[in-house]
Amino acid sequence: MYTIRADKPVNPVILEILASVRTLAQRLGYSYLLIGASARDMLMNHVFGIESRRATHDVDFAVALANWDSFYLLRNALLESGDFAPSESRSHLLYYRPGKHDKAFPLDLIPFGGVEQDAHQIAWPPDMSVVMNVTGYAEALASALEVDLGHGLVVPVVSIPALAVLKLLAWNDRGLQDNKDAQDLFFLLQHYHEAGNHERLYDDAYVLLEHSEFDLVAAGAALLGYDAGIGLNMDSRDYLLAVLADPRKRDRIIVHMTRPTGADTETAAALLSEFERGLHIKQL
Repeated sequence: MYTIRADKPVNPVILEILASVRTLAQRLGYSYLLIGASARDMLMNHVFGIESRRATHDVDFAVALANWDSFYLLRNALLESGDFAPSESRSHLLYYRPGKHDKAFPLDLIPFGGVEQDAHQIAWPPDMSVVMNVTGYAEALASALEVDLGHGLVVPVVSIPALAVLKLLAWNDRGLQDNKDAQDLFFLLQHYHEAGNHERLYDDAYVLLEHSEFDLVAAGAALLGYDAGIGLNMDSRDYLLAVLADPRKRDRIIVHMTRPTGADTETAAALLSEFERGLHIKQL
């Protein structure tokens, strides 16, 4: 189990949201995990002390559900608590105490499992016109990490390798409109070696360090790919590799990874290649 660093406390409002979701999900018997940028901050910043460039107040949860009725049972329970208000346009989006915080603390609920259609997709009721890809979510739940936030609050959080997978696939779904997922992926590629992996790179993953000519950042990106790959089933892994094998998509994601910061595109391309190389490794 991981714990929050004393010098990197979590925003108290976000703790309130996490506690609310945990209470209701446990009462209903649902399996869930924290995902998205909130999970990125939880692990990279609050656990490992690595500051992200893009702070967020968004709280994203993935919830394993048998059917859409189960989703609306959870959504309605959150609304009936009096702490959340619905979005006018998206049924999966709620706002925490908007009378006090306006829309500063959105809660996004992403269902998967029994609600999925073919090819790991969900289509939102009632007209099923909005489709979302949830490839990798089941594997992310299986590899989720428990994080102790203090005061008896323990929350399952997506692992960093699983988060990298979800970020890449989310970008693939909405990459033309939004580059934030690419930015997050680049951040994970740059810093995975610092996220509790330094000793691994000099021990069981030493071959990756040698291959990178002792470049810790590059070796960390390859290790991230390896760790991501071993946590995926074959279909999900092949889907991820197909995204990376598309030259048009690859060029675009490199631009999206670097555009906001002006980072070197050659560095981004090299780290993405290391990540892809790690995905192909079956055993270190």
